[in-house]
Amino acid sequence: MILKDIIQSEEIPVIKLKKIFRQAAQSQIVVNAHNVNNGISFTNKEKNKEEGTKDDFFYINDEIQERILLKLISLSTGRIQKYGNYDFFENIQILTPTKKGMLGTKELNKQLQKAINPESDLKNEKTYGEVTFREGDRVMQIKNNYDIYWEKQKGTETGVGVFNGEIGKIIKIDNTEKYVKIEFDDEKQAMYAFSELDQIEHAYSITIHKSQGSEFDVVILIIPRTYQMLLTRNLLYTALTRAKKLLVVIGGKETIDFMVQNTDTKKRNTGLEYKIKNNIMTNF
Repeated sequence: MILKDIIQSEEIPVIKLKKIFRQAAQSQIVVNAHNVNNGISFTNKEKNKEEGTKDDFFYINDEIQERILLKLISLSTGRIQKYGNYDFFENIQILTPTKKGMLGTKELNKQLQKAINPESDLKNEKTYGEVTFREGDRVMQIKNNYDIYWEKQKGTETGVGVFNGEIGKIIKIDNTEKYVKIEFDDEKQAMYAFSELDQIEHAYSITIHKSQGSEFDVVILIIPRTYQMLLTRNLLYTALTRAKKLLVVIGGKETIDFMVQNTDTKKRNTGLEYKIKNNIMTNF
């Protein structure tokens, strides 16, 4: 919000990047994200693929939640490999705008855990509240912990601190010593006492909001019918631009088209723009 106020004050030089250059223009991901940012939807099949672009963007038109879930599980458990040598834990991330409902993160994580990392006598588990964590699970840190100790696998580097949004994999659950060991994507490993498990949650599926600042080789984006305040152009653009190599979008045409046209965002009023324009900043 502060950055937006500074830009809108027109008191500092601003450069707007609007042109897609040749290499980026070969990607349907980039082209469609750019189009969405300009209010143009990708749901029209005749205009979905532009000539000379890569096969890195696919749209599946479906609004029936049960069918979307089945397609998502099919893609996540091997079907997507025909588009590349992609492994779920190494390359693929599921995004959705909401936490609630059949296609929200809470329910999706339950279903994806069953499909991708099912219960086994060879895997230890720990139930915490209503959630069962299992060795092999993908998880996310959901609050900053400035004190937790970590080390790299070979012991060549140590430190403290694991932060909100970091994603990793449970590599050990010790029910005798009562701890969970997680290896994060940057290879640091940290141990959580069972009493600290409120700091993590499953991350087979995460919200678009939680994905901000991250990139993934493959993104499967689910767009269910949900609260209109979540179905905004800005959020859709954010989701599309998380994918580097392959993007699959599943959702109803009507819902996605609404999202493309919905530029309403939650506004917070500040006096910063006024103060900059009128040169009355005292302690900036």
